[in-house]
Amino acid sequence: MATLRELMQLPGAVAAGIYDDHGNLVAYAGDISEKAAEIAALMASANKAVANMQAKGWTEYTGKEGFFPVQGFAVAAGKYAACIAGNVGVFVELDKADFDKIWETIMP
Repeated sequence: MATLRELMQLPGAVAAGIYDDHGNLVAYAGDISEKAAEIAALMASANKAVANMQAKGWTEYTGKEGFFPVQGFAVAAGKYAACIAGNVGVFVELDKADFDKIWETIMP
């Protein structure tokens, strides 16, 4: 699992966090409040659960394997993206991010 230090060194990183399987914040770094980091941890956990539910449904619908479990995902809006894999995530500025480097770093 990537460390907060590794995540914060990624191009465009503005915040990073680690959360548990229940969406509780374990640790974070960056220029955000603890409350914002807690909300981000819940968001990451909830989206991971929804993505896995959809992947199971797609597996059942298509009869093909390989969709589940979800390995990682990204959500982008405005100037930022959140990239999540396992129980870690990093928020990056879109115009500065190197997504190949991000996924190399955060994939379990």
